[in-house]
Amino acid sequence: MEVTVFWLALTFGVHIAMVNLGIFLALFVPYFKWKADKAGDAGLDKVAYKMMRFYAATYAVAGVFGTAYTVFLLSYYPDFIGLAGHITLIPFGIAILMIALHFFSIATFYYGWYKWERSVHHTIGVLLAISALLIPFGFRAVFAFLNVPEGLYLKPDGTLGLDVGAALANPTFLPLYLKSIVAAVTAGAIAVIGGLAYSYARSDDEEYKRGVEHVVKTLAPVAAGGLILMFILGLWYALSLRVVPYKFNNIFASLGWSVAGGKAEYNVAWVFVLKMILYLAQVYVVFTAYKLLSRGEIPVDRAKTLLATGFIALATIVLGEYLNAFSQYPYFIACLGSPEHCDLLKKLPPDAVKQLAPILDLRQYNELATIGPVTGLTVAFMIFLIAVAVYFFYAVFLKPEQAAPQEAA
Repeated sequence: MEVTVFWLALTFGVHIAMVNLGIFLALFVPYFKWKADKAGDAGLDKVAYKMMRFYAATYAVAGVFGTAYTVFLLSYYPDFIGLAGHITLIPFGIAILMIALHFFSIATFYYGWYKWERSVHHTIGVLLAISALLIPFGFRAVFAFLNVPEGLYLKPDGTLGLDVGAALANPTFLPLYLKSIVAAVTAGAIAVIGGLAYSYARSDDEEYKRGVEHVVKTLAPVAAGGLILMFILGLWYALSLRVVPYKFNNIFASLGWSVAGGKAEYNVAWVFVLKMILYLAQVYVVFTAYKLLSRGEIPVDRAKTLLATGFIALATIVLGEYLNAFSQYPYFIACLGSPEHCDLLKKLPPDAVKQLAPILDLRQYNELATIGPVTGLTVAFMIFLIAVAVYFFYAVFLKPEQAAPQEAA
């Protein structure tokens, strides 16, 4: 595998873990804040504020690594970015607009915690949640297009166009999007339960601990139900990939499940097996602790186990993204690995196919971006970013934090 792909995978992995955790927080922090305000529950308000503080930091880390990923992609594959940006402008545009709205919502919701009128603050919370759902809507439309370029057509002037309606009807889009949202909510619930259980065991603030018990009681069925839904939606997405034999067979052929009698050209079944092992570990921990968690009881002796399970949940998300990406290696568009099933190749004249072939191949990268001095700077830059991420986790879980501001009288 190319070194370019390594850097893309590393930065994307950190980015996607933080983004998925952020989707959960964007949905549930406004909900817990609303419940705290409605019930006048100061303990729940403290927990919601802690979660929002964590979310603000998480979003910053996600943004930094997302920017690094974008820089790497643009540096290594500039021709592909130009092509993809032109064809998928509308879904990309939706995602970018929602990112802007989301950033605005985070800033105003966080800094207006005790400053805005409650109705205004809760409205901003709704914007926070909606924008969090629409960002992956745009990006998953792009990812589905990279599975099968549905809606792509050749204009009379010879350029490529995209029928957005047909693109959203892509057979892999809806299962991919729904699976992504459910996985984010499930992993986020498990991670937050673990993080709060760990902080509960270290806290002497009884009011805060009562708030933690309330949150954990609410999230236990979310985590358990999400694990069940993840299995169902994961199976749906796997079945939808049968329209992309190359990708499907790379994941499942060596496990005895293939399409059209095909075989794995780039075997990533081991990633799928590892993902399933981590998934089963989450199932075991959540369901063995479910009786206590659903009553709001925190098993202090298992706090570290719950915390570790949270990291496992996020790692499972990352493995799923790697499985989705590497199962189509070395093609940017997966169906290129199955020419007889790829309508893209049938729609384009032979000269256009020859022109696009190197652009859509991950092995054809910009060599100027990998020369010695540039590689040295890349390594130094990534060491710095990883060090920042490590300090971030230290600051969240170990470093004493400042108390939340008190509501004005």
